[in-house]
This record gives sequence, C-alpha cells and structure tokens, in this order.
Amino acid sequence: MSRKKVKLAYITNDSARKTTYKRRTKSLVKKVHELTTLCGIEGFAVMNSPDFGSQVELRKLREENRQKELKEVMFESLSGKGKLQSLNAMDLDEVDLLVKQNLTDIDYRVRVLTKASHS
Repeated sequence: MSRKKVKLAYITNDSARKTTYKRRTKSLVKKVHELTTLCGIEGFAVMNSPDFGSQVELRKLREENRQKELKEVMFESLSGKGKLQSLNAMDLDEVDLLVKQNLTDIDYRVRVLTKASHS
C-alpha cells in the first residue's frame, strides 16, 4: 500500500506538531541506530527543539557518553596505558565506583557459575 505525499509545511496545531515531532524523532533515531549497526560505526544525530524539551534527551546522551569514556579509561588503565594521571578528583571517584561495580558484577557471576557447576 503506497503512502500519500507529505505536504512539507509548518504544522500550526501545537498538539499535532508535537506528535509529529516525537514520531519523526523516534524514526530518525532508529535509522541512525540501524546505520551504526549495519556499518559497524558510531554515529549520532543532533535534534534541537526549544519547544519540545530536547535538552533532557541531550543530557541523557551526554551522561551515557561520559560513562562510556570512563569505562574506556578504566580498561586502558588496566591494560597499562595509564590515563589516570590526567583525571581530576571527581573523575577518579567515578572510575573508582565503576571499578567497584564491575568487581561486584564479576563476583556475582563467579558465584552463579560456581553454583551451576556444583549442581
């Protein structure tokens, strides 16, 4: 079934505009995710709308990126590349929490696998 051609014009109805914005934003994010998966690359899309609160999404993505960077620092320091000297106290505290969380996860996996092997 074919779709009709979309008229590209400003949507004056606030509710309809917000719904369309959210739907198309979700679709665009899905396309970027598909592209990064298919091509094995990292990608991002910047969508800025002061009307629809895009700052919340940008903060969430910024925090996710920060966690990825800290995880990379942790693994690089474990492999001997040692980037820890360049970090400030707040970053070091976050890396410390990340290391502790990973150790907790490892201990849990070891307990689960030990129980499974004894059963």
